Amino acid sequence: MSSFERFDDMCDNRLKPKILRNLLSDYVPNEKQPLVDFQSLSKVVSTISTHKLLSEDQKLQAKSKSAVDEWVERFLALVSSDMPDKSWVGIVLMGVTCQECSSDRFFSSYSVWFNSLLSHIKNPESSRIIRVASCTSISDLLTRLSRFANTKKEAVSHAAKVILPIIKLMEEDSSEALWEGIVNLLSTIVILFPAAFHSSYDTVEEAIASKIFSAKTSSSLLKKLAHFLALLPKANKGDTASWSLMMQKLLISINVHLNNFFQGLEEETTGKKAMQRLAPPGRDAPLPLGGQNGILDDAAWNSEQLIVSRVSALMYCCSVMLTSSYKCKDSLLLLNIPVASLVSLVERVLGVNGSLPKAMSPFMTGIQQELVCAELPTLHSSALELLRTTIKSIRSQLLPYAASVVRLVSSYFKKCLLPELRIKLYTITKTLLKSMGLGMAMQLANEVVSNASVDLDPKTVQGSDVVSSTNPRAVLKAGSKKRKQSTNTGVEAENAAFEVGVPHNHSLKIAALEALETLLTTGGALRSDSWRERVDKLLMMTAGNACEGRWANAETYHHLPNKSTADLVEFQVAALRAFLASLVSPSRARPAYFAEGFELFQTGKSEGEMKVAGFCAHALMSLEVVIHPRALPLDGLPSLGDQFPESNSLASLKHNTPNLNNGDNLFKEWTANVDVPSNNEILRNVDSISPLQEAKRLKRGNDLATVDSLSGQDHTDIVGSENVQQADVRKKVPESPKESLGHVSERDDMVPEEVYRQVVSETREGEGLAVKDSIMEEAVVVKKRESLDESDDDSIPSLKADDYLSSDSDIES
Repeated sequence: MSSFERFDDMCDNRLKPKILRNLLSDYVPNEKQPLVDFQSLSKVVSTISTHKLLSEDQKLQAKSKSAVDEWVERFLALVSSDMPDKSWVGIVLMGVTCQECSSDRFFSSYSVWFNSLLSHIKNPESSRIIRVASCTSISDLLTRLSRFANTKKEAVSHAAKVILPIIKLMEEDSSEALWEGIVNLLSTIVILFPAAFHSSYDTVEEAIASKIFSAKTSSSLLKKLAHFLALLPKANKGDTASWSLMMQKLLISINVHLNNFFQGLEEETTGKKAMQRLAPPGRDAPLPLGGQNGILDDAAWNSEQLIVSRVSALMYCCSVMLTSSYKCKDSLLLLNIPVASLVSLVERVLGVNGSLPKAMSPFMTGIQQELVCAELPTLHSSALELLRTTIKSIRSQLLPYAASVVRLVSSYFKKCLLPELRIKLYTITKTLLKSMGLGMAMQLANEVVSNASVDLDPKTVQGSDVVSSTNPRAVLKAGSKKRKQSTNTGVEAENAAFEVGVPHNHSLKIAALEALETLLTTGGALRSDSWRERVDKLLMMTAGNACEGRWANAETYHHLPNKSTADLVEFQVAALRAFLASLVSPSRARPAYFAEGFELFQTGKSEGEMKVAGFCAHALMSLEVVIHPRALPLDGLPSLGDQFPESNSLASLKHNTPNLNNGDNLFKEWTANVDVPSNNEILRNVDSISPLQEAKRLKRGNDLATVDSLSGQDHTDIVGSENVQQADVRKKVPESPKESLGHVSERDDMVPEEVYRQVVSETREGEGLAVKDSIMEEAVVVKKRESLDESDDDSIPSLKADDYLSSDSDIES
C-alpha cells in the first residue's frame, strides 16, 4: 500500500524518510558493496542540505527517527572500515551529520563521534586523505558544539585533546593538503575555544613560525599560516600585553629579513635605527618569532624570492592583527598600536626602489640588483597594504602622524609607475579621506587631482578607446558615425601600431575615479577654485568617453579571452558615479555640466547595460532635488502652522488661505474687515447726498460704470462693486464729529489712502502676509481712481457751485 501513497507537495514531511532511505540504497555503500563513484557524495550532501533530511520531524517521530538511525548506523560502519576509501566516505558523512542532525541527537552522540575521529588522527597507519577528512569533520563538530551554552567546559576539553596530536602530525608530514586542514582546524579552535591553547601556546607558535620560514611553503599556505598566527594572541591571555608582544615579534622579524634583503641598497644605519626603535635601551628584546629556532640558516637567506614571500606573509599577519577584534572577558581591548614603528617600516620599504647608492655600488653585482628589483613590486604592495590597514584601524587617531603619512603618499605618487601599486595608492588616499575628513582633503586634493588627471587621460594608455574632443557636448553624441570622425589621427600618426576599439584593464582608472569621488564627497564643501573646475571637466569627459557608442554593444567584448564585459561595465558605473558626485557636490555656482550629465543619465537609463541603467535611474532621482529645489511637500511646514495656528490639516488650510488669483475671494477677505454696509444703506445714503456731490461723481466718468451691471452679477460681485462705490462716494462732513448717516462706518470718512492704511494694519494682525499682498493689488485700483479726482489735496474734498447738476436721474440709474 505504501507504493500508492500520495503526498501533498515537495515540502511534505512524509517525503523525508523515503528520500533518505533512497539515498542510502542508491549512493551510500555498505560493508559489502564497493564504492562506485566518489562524485555521488556531492549529490547526497546537497540533497540532505536542501530537504533537511536529518532534522527528524516531531509529527512523524517514529518514521523519521528510524530513517535517521539507519543513516547513523551506516556511516559509523563506514568510519570503522579497514578500507581507506569507505572510511573516508564515512568520515565525510559524519561531518555532514554534525551540521544537519537534530540538537537532541547531536548532544547525545557528539562525544562518541569525536573519539572516533580523533582515533584516526592519532593512528600512524591512517592514510593522509583520512587525516585531512578527520580534521575537517572535527572542525564541523566543534563548530556545532559551540552553540550549546551548557557544554563549554566539555568543548574546551575536547578541543585541547586535538591540538598536540595535530601539531605533531604537522611536524612529521610535509603534505601541504594536510597542513592546510590542520591550520583550518587550529583557526576554528582559537576562535571558538581559545582557552584550549593555554598549555600549548609556545609549542603552537614555534610550529607555525617554522612553517612560515620553511622553504617548502607555498604562498597560499603562507597566507593561511599568517592569518592563524594573527589570531593566536587570543589564546595566550587575551589581553593587551599578549597582542603587543606578538606585534613586536613580527616587526622585529620583518626588519631582520629586510636588513639582509636591502643590503647594499640602503645605508647601514637604517636597519640599526629600525631595530632600536622596536627595542628601546633598558628593555630586553623579546625572543624572535618562533623562539630560538625562529632564526633562519644561511642557506635560506640566499633566495630573494623566499625572503620577500616571508616578509609579505608577516606583513599580512600584522594587517590581520590590526583589523581583527580582540575580546577579553566579553569586552573589546583597547590596543596600544605602535603607529610610529609601522609607518617607519612602510617608509623604509617604499624608500628602496632598486637604485644603488654611490657608496654601495661596489658591494652589489648586477645579478643581485636584478633579482632584488624583480621582487620589489611585491614587497612594495605588501607595505602599502600594511599602511592602509594601519590607517583603517586607528582612523582619526592618526592625526599625530598625519604629516608623515601625507608626505609619504605624495612622494611615492611621484615615483610610482606600476598600475598595481598606483591602485594601492588610490585606495590609501580614499581611506585617508574617509578617516580624517576635510582636513586631509585640503592636504591631498592637488595630489589626487594631478595624478588622476594623468591616469584618466585616454591618450596616455595604449590600447584604450581614444576619444578626443574640444567640445564638451561632443562626447555625449553616441554612434559609430561620430566615432569615425573623432580627432585621434594625431595619436595614430605617432604610433602606427596603435589599436582602437580593444578594451584594456580599467582597474587603474576605476581606482582614480573612486578617489576623485571620495575627494568630492569629503572636500566638496571647500569650493576650491584651484582644482574644482578641472575635476568637473575631467569627470564629464571621462564619463562621456566611457559610454560613447557603447551603451548597447558592450556585449561585443565578451569573446575576448582575457577581458570580460564586467570590466567595461564596472568602469562605466565608476565614471558615472564620480560624475554624479561632481554634479551634486557643493560648489560656488550651478554645475557647469549639468545639462550634459542629465542627458547622459537619461540615455544610459534607456540604452545602457542593466547595471549601468540601474545606476542612471538612481542618478536621475538624485538630480531631481537639484532640478526642482522648491518642489517640496507642504506637510509639516512651520511657516503655515505659524500663520494659521487654529488648523493643522491641509484641508482646513484651503479654507483659511486666500486664493490670490481669484478677485472674488480677495473682496471677501477685504470686506470682512471693512464693515461694508448693505445695499439699502447705500441707497439711503445716496439719497441724502447733495447735488454737488452727485455732480462730482458724474464728472469722474467711468468710475460708476460698474454700477450699471449690478443686476447681472452674483452676490460676490455685488459686494465688490458696492465696496468700490462706497469708497468713491463722498459725504458732507457733519458739523459735529459725532454725527453719522445711518450705519456708515467711520472708515467712510477717510480718503482711500487712509482706508488702505487701516485695512492693511488690521490685515497684518488678522490674516498675515498673504492677504496683505492681495490688498496691495486692490489698492492700486483705488489709487488709479483717485488719480482721476480733480479735487484739492484736503482730506475732505470741497465742492464748487458749478459742480452741481439739476437732475438725480443719472445717480438713480
